[in-house]
Amino acid sequence: MNKKIKILIIPKKILLYLIIGFSLILVLVLFNRYRANMMVWKHRENNNAPIKEYGNVAIIIDDFGNVEGGTLEMLDLKIPLTCAIMPFLKKTEEHAILANSKGHEVIIHMPMEPHKGDPKWLGEKGITSKLSTEEIKAITREAIADVPHAVGLNNHMGSKATEDPRIMGAIISVLKENNMYIIDSKTSIKSVIKEVANEYGVPVIERSIFLDNEKNISEIKRQLNELGKIAIQKKKAVAIGHVGPEGGLVTVKAINEMIQQIEGMGVKFVKASELFIN
Repeated sequence: MNKKIKILIIPKKILLYLIIGFSLILVLVLFNRYRANMMVWKHRENNNAPIKEYGNVAIIIDDFGNVEGGTLEMLDLKIPLTCAIMPFLKKTEEHAILANSKGHEVIIHMPMEPHKGDPKWLGEKGITSKLSTEEIKAITREAIADVPHAVGLNNHMGSKATEDPRIMGAIISVLKENNMYIIDSKTSIKSVIKEVANEYGVPVIERSIFLDNEKNISEIKRQLNELGKIAIQKKKAVAIGHVGPEGGLVTVKAINEMIQQIEGMGVKFVKASELFIN
């Protein structure tokens, strides 16, 4: 028994519509793929483009030589730091040599008399108003000898000492002898460091912000963001953070997580001495 095979015949008009429809779908698919590729290429181009630099920031980390909290982790950060190392302590030399080997800058974190606080916090060789000018000079020279690779100095506490032109003149005159700079940590709004340093022709710069007055990662990040804004506005800025109980691992984590954002603002991380170049 023969079966008749029925052949489906599509009208030419419908066939034309189908061809046009498939063509439009193909064009749309190809266009979307092209647009996606263009977005990828543009993203790559933007990421590889050099970022315009608007300012420099130096991050000074205080209290090396004293306690271990966050010391090694801080030194492993992939940005240049300025490490303020307290003299005359068990870990002073070790931390100075280690910081230098990691490519960081070393300065002396000189204990100085505050208006309030326990004098024992200064150690046996803290700078106080009871010392003669020659005694202050002698201690400063000892500190320079005790901290390998030091190229500058900042004050540890010192709200009282930094207001005294005699004390600061004695310290800064020794820095002048050794071609060193000074950072004013600005623990007193009445500090005379900048005025005296200018008289001696010693490079000086003042701290812009403290990073870890509050040991809270969100607050430290907020301060880092503010640091970037100051650098853009004033072309340079200085922040001070801490190892040990005042900052330590919390400060390390905050800095590490903010590096990309700060650099994305067009701000460059530098050593403190580089701020004196421009």
